[in-house]
Amino acid sequence: MGKSKKNVRRPNGEGSVYQMKDGRFGSAVSLGKDENGKRQRHVATGKTEQEAMDKMRLWLSKNGYLEEEKVVINGQTTVEEFVEEFKKYGLKDSGISDVTYDNYCNMLRPFTSAFTGWHIGEIDTDEINKFFARMSNETVNGHYQYGQTSLKRTAYLVGRMFKRAVRKKYLLHNPMDNGEFKKPKAKKVSKEITALTSDELSNIMSALKQHDTIYPVINVMIHTGMRTQEALALKWGDIDFESACISISHALTKKMVFDEHGNRTSAETVVGLPKTKAGTREILVPDSLIEYLMEWRKKAPTVSKTKTSDEDFVFGTVKGPSWTCDGFRTALNRYLKKSGTGVDRLRPHRLRHTAATLLSNQPDATVFHVMQLLGHEDSRMAQKYVDKQREERAKKNKEMLEQISKGLVF
Repeated sequence: MGKSKKNVRRPNGEGSVYQMKDGRFGSAVSLGKDENGKRQRHVATGKTEQEAMDKMRLWLSKNGYLEEEKVVINGQTTVEEFVEEFKKYGLKDSGISDVTYDNYCNMLRPFTSAFTGWHIGEIDTDEINKFFARMSNETVNGHYQYGQTSLKRTAYLVGRMFKRAVRKKYLLHNPMDNGEFKKPKAKKVSKEITALTSDELSNIMSALKQHDTIYPVINVMIHTGMRTQEALALKWGDIDFESACISISHALTKKMVFDEHGNRTSAETVVGLPKTKAGTREILVPDSLIEYLMEWRKKAPTVSKTKTSDEDFVFGTVKGPSWTCDGFRTALNRYLKKSGTGVDRLRPHRLRHTAATLLSNQPDATVFHVMQLLGHEDSRMAQKYVDKQREERAKKNKEMLEQISKGLVF
């Protein structure tokens, strides 16, 4: 059997992989010429393409040709080393935020735990499918642990890790990049985030109106559709009282410190940029909200440690001039639980859904109005926030179609 026509080239002087006459595979790399002008070359062989590649990368690393890589990644690398390398070079150095990096590290833990002690080359599509099936079936206290969003994000992250490994020639094949990979399906039924009903909104706002420092935040959020981290980062200088315009250019986030394994060791709240580029926006707000904020600016120092210069935060607490997102959510739900509204727990993000839904239900509103309010570039993303009172509108549509049908005589 002659050499295969397939000759896989590798970047950065790492040679090529080919099949030899005896059926084995060879990986060859050119090392230039010696002092006599003779061509220098190194060949590593193996029973499979992956084995030949692994041997070549190991030789190149030992001989100083891959000095930039502290860990040689190949099919014989343990899963723990594979994930660590990905977290450090594929995630941490990619420019993502500390919060996103922390979330990604947490998402990778089930994968690392499931395959501890394995060599990465041993994980094929069947093993990946079994892994996600186990995640889908995992329970805690009789309840399924992982919802569809968690499974989808984990699959994305593991797939991204393998895709990078193939692109960098650590591996020849991505076990998730073929028709045999089955997208995971959750057994846990996650409750969809929906807008507040009119009764819920009325009860919540009535109860919160008695709270000096929580109500102002909620009032602005329901009028503008701001994210919690955007509202809490708002400063007085961001409000143009004459033009009734609020500029959103900042959001609270967390600055974190991680150890060498990606474990968070500390975190502090800081002011950063909005979640997305489109999140930087201006919102023209009702005059009534501007009047409320003017009154709040006068009242705030008397009921809290809120300051009132343009560089100060609009919303403070009784203990300090600003909130943290975690602190706000805790205070909100602690107060609601004691208020007797029937809503013991409120995810502040529901206010964003509610603002979008209320806007979309206006006669002349379109999805583009919602996109501008929320700060989205993708109409599909904005649509997810809009409930549009589906059932009620479906019934109304039926009534209107029945009226139309009466006039259609053929």
